[in-house]
Amino acid sequence: MRTAVFLGSCVVAVALIVTYVALGGTSYEPTPVANPCAPRPTRPAAGTDERLELVVLAAADAAACRLGVSREELVLALRSVDELDRLAAKEGKTRDELEAALRDGLVRAVGQAEDEHLIGGTTAGALRFAADHLPLGLLLDVLRRASSIVG
Repeated sequence: MRTAVFLGSCVVAVALIVTYVALGGTSYEPTPVANPCAPRPTRPAAGTDERLELVVLAAADAAACRLGVSREELVLALRSVDELDRLAAKEGKTRDELEAALRDGLVRAVGQAEDEHLIGGTTAGALRFAADHLPLGLLLDVLRRASSIVG
């Protein structure tokens, strides 16, 4: 009985490996990072959290495009002002250039989201105020609270 179970397990294991190879499992390549300057397909957003996340992602795309970095790299740097400073130094940018790109990207994303009726005027006004007036550290806190993408 044990021998039959063992042989059955071996057959299943070999079948799994053959299927993996037949479906192209040996030629795996990671998905390339998207160009932040290229338009991304829009996706429907049901709740407020999802809508704010789309605004923050659009802002990150705009800022990353302006800075010449990937959105993913920029989003990781949004964890703190120190992380942003490291990114700025790595890319040969000043903190002022990075901060201006973030603020401009947020204002642009808010305008686009408002035009697409993703957010209302009150939310748009609050986000524009944050982009225009808050110190960088506090702006990062607002962005982290507005979206779950920045841990």
